[in-house]
Amino acid sequence: MAKYQPKLDLTDWKRTSAQEVDKIMAIVAPELHSFIEEHASLSRLMDRVREGYDSEIYREALNQIGHELEHHFLFEEKYILSRLENHIPETEVGPIAKLKSEHDVIRKHHREALAMFEGHDPENPSQELIQKMGLLAYLLKKHIEKEDHYLFPLFSVILTEDEKAAIARDVNRPV
Repeated sequence: MAKYQPKLDLTDWKRTSAQEVDKIMAIVAPELHSFIEEHASLSRLMDRVREGYDSEIYREALNQIGHELEHHFLFEEKYILSRLENHIPETEVGPIAKLKSEHDVIRKHHREALAMFEGHDPENPSQELIQKMGLLAYLLKKHIEKEDHYLFPLFSVILTEDEKAAIARDVNRPV
């Protein structure tokens, strides 16, 4: 029996543009701008991953995603979502639960893609690796869009000025 190979429908993929990032920055609290800047950089890299197999781009993407998982995701969870709990105490459903769940899914797919990449033949990459990288890029891109277009603008309105100032202080601390 042939192995199932899912096809991703990426027709809703939109390349990252500087104009879009500028517009997002205009509606998001300045204290959250560092998150938007990191998103833009990672999103542009995911655009490059989507262009097709390139061992060096895959390596760069996996390294950058790993860094984001260790820092950016943890900062969001520790400094933003924890403060959002003051306004939305429900953590089993809603935006807090959804974001943490998406972070976990992306972490899982990153681990799997990294394992595939580490053992791959650069001259003859497997379809599984290419599909996994495409899926990982898609998941990250959609997650970033959700945060940038919906959640961070709402967080900018919901969080108090003191909470936003505390986030800015917290994310500037060395880890």
